[in-house]
Amino acid sequence: MGQKSNILKFEWTSSLLRDNLAGETNVRPVTAFVPTASGSFPVLFYLPPWTHAGRAAFDWQPFKENLQARLDRLIRSGSIPPVVVVAVDLFTRFGGSQFIDSTYFGPHGTALVKELIPFVETNLPVKKGPDFRGAFGRSSGGFGALRLALDFPGHFSRIACHAGDMGFDLLYGGDLVTLPNKLARYGADASNYVSKVFSMPKISGGDIHLLMLLGMCGFYSPSIDTPLGYKIPIDLRSGIIDQNSWARWLEHDPIKVSARQTAPFKDITSLFIDCGNRDQYNLMYGARQLSALLKQRSVPHTYQEFDDDHSGTEYRYDVSLPELCRGWSS
Repeated sequence: MGQKSNILKFEWTSSLLRDNLAGETNVRPVTAFVPTASGSFPVLFYLPPWTHAGRAAFDWQPFKENLQARLDRLIRSGSIPPVVVVAVDLFTRFGGSQFIDSTYFGPHGTALVKELIPFVETNLPVKKGPDFRGAFGRSSGGFGALRLALDFPGHFSRIACHAGDMGFDLLYGGDLVTLPNKLARYGADASNYVSKVFSMPKISGGDIHLLMLLGMCGFYSPSIDTPLGYKIPIDLRSGIIDQNSWARWLEHDPIKVSARQTAPFKDITSLFIDCGNRDQYNLMYGARQLSALLKQRSVPHTYQEFDDDHSGTEYRYDVSLPELCRGWSS
């Protein structure tokens, strides 16, 4: 059957993201899935994984169903009611966003909540208020969805985190040595590398991974007092961990944030967390730890593991979206 939706494209100019240290544009694409039916609808904010961008969320993809086709099918089958889905696009040249505030990249989280939500409520047929608002995503997007709930209580009522970044000791701890190893050919100089990488005729998989780690520095250990605008949590010559910078990374771990404050979850009527049991980034361990913490704190949530790794698991939206949308009528 044909599509039962429209894909609308806008530009959102953020005053909060203007003049960020990273030099990223504050004019952002907004791409939205809108049912063709009349009326107003609940809204879900889709947060893409690292190396993905919101502007491409509804594009045709080989060998798998794109997000537009999936939503159309779920609505057509009655699995979810008609909803608006806004693909958030805060892509940076490092490869993505973590959807949190940073003095380097700018206040991504605050801009989303304080500027993008009002923009959406003004320009799209959505029901207003947190009771009709949710966020979901995978990997960095799952991390971002959790952090929106924790950092901005009262703004969302439905959250789904698929294989979200958490359990930082196992996720990043053994990977930090990639930074000195890969940057050695650039004189152990991250700024030298960043200035050259985008002039290369090809950005390799290794470059994408290195850019990701530098991007995480920009989100987890930004510093306006350094030439880079962020601190790297490992010495690029000795390989010694900078414990102060690494501690700042750890404080962003959703497990630690949740341990400090579970009160924000009281506003969440549907909290869904899942992870593949063979996740190649060890995220199943962090997901298990977070679920155990939430159980200990009597926070209602659904936690599921499934037999797969980290890659290509968008099919799990068939499980989370019906749960997120439960109780929303058309």
